[in-house]
Amino acid sequence: MTQRAKGTWVITGAASGFGRAFAQHLANRGDPLALWDVDQRGLAETASMLPTTRTHQVVVDVTDVTSVQRAATETLEVLGSVAHVIHSAGVLRIGPAATMDPSDYELMMRVNFLGSVHVAQSLLPQLRDADGRATLMLVSSVAGLRGFPELAGYSASKFALVGFAQALRDELHGTNVDLRVLCPPPGDTPMVQNLPTRPPVYKLSRLFQPEEIVQTAMARLDNSEWLMLVDLGSKALWRVGNVAPRLLDRIIRFASRR
Repeated sequence: MTQRAKGTWVITGAASGFGRAFAQHLANRGDPLALWDVDQRGLAETASMLPTTRTHQVVVDVTDVTSVQRAATETLEVLGSVAHVIHSAGVLRIGPAATMDPSDYELMMRVNFLGSVHVAQSLLPQLRDADGRATLMLVSSVAGLRGFPELAGYSASKFALVGFAQALRDELHGTNVDLRVLCPPPGDTPMVQNLPTRPPVYKLSRLFQPEEIVQTAMARLDNSEWLMLVDLGSKALWRVGNVAPRLLDRIIRFASRR
């Protein structure tokens, strides 16, 4: 197996949640980091938590392809060529599928799906030039593997991300770019903490600390699986859904009763 390349890591969504946890983990290893997020204040807070290392903050809107391309160029100029990407920027809106505001559906598709496309397309040229095995990790969700009540729009955007990544993975076969899709369980992050209510299906899992997810994902980065499920509950859901989908339907519907 080709050795993983040395070089800059781009972390999107670095202002909070999983992105901040990834930044803290990698900074402790001394890797150069480009921290991307639309939230300038949150980026500064993340940077202040990191040990002294080569970091650069870039305010970027992943829904705007021009903004992402500018961020890619700026990162190259300041830190050198990008060798690894962890794309964790995302948004969450909840509500019944039939009555959720169309603007919420649109927002989640623009950020969670199209944002992933923009980041991948803008940084792949640099990843292909890496001296060794490059990493492109896209953060989806367990909700990107099975739709859940009151999470229809979120699930749809994350399903789209998984489909895009699966096709891109085949196109990258034989290259130096190692594509992974992380499908974490619900995390104890501001995105979840700030919800007005939590969908009842959240009763099926505890909220995981971002550091738990990050440490497990990074420890398994050199494993062979491209779809990364990092907890027993997510693995069980995936397996039951494949072999006994009606049983999973009953579990989800029972858990969704308020």
